[in-house]
Amino acid sequence: MSLLVTGALFATACQPSDADASKPGSSSSTPAASPSSGGDEGPEESRSANGTFSGELAYLAPGKHTVGNQGFFVADDTKIIGAGRICDANTACTPDQLDTVLKNDNGIVATVVIKDGIATSIDEQSAD
Repeated sequence: MSLLVTGALFATACQPSDADASKPGSSSSTPAASPSSGGDEGPEESRSANGTFSGELAYLAPGKHTVGNQGFFVADDTKIIGAGRICDANTACTPDQLDTVLKNDNGIVATVVIKDGIATSIDEQSAD
């Protein structure tokens, strides 16, 4: 049964229209989707950063922030340690707490360890 379904899907998959087939240089293959380049983004390597970055945190979208000029994502297992603004000092904070605070508060400085564009740890620096 699955062979029949697979065959049916293959037979109906993205066939060029008669109008496309009549164009010189046309091909029956469809180009693969590529990520949109927002215009200023550099090569993919710069979007998937690795390393330790320190600076002011900024909110971009839920689970997406910057430290200095480096963007990163926050995962459910990102280790977030507060120093009094994200959450209580020397305690584990949640990604939701980080989002909430960064939406409304500026000037939070942290050290962020990023691997493949995702923060593995965020350590808020005390304001002292």
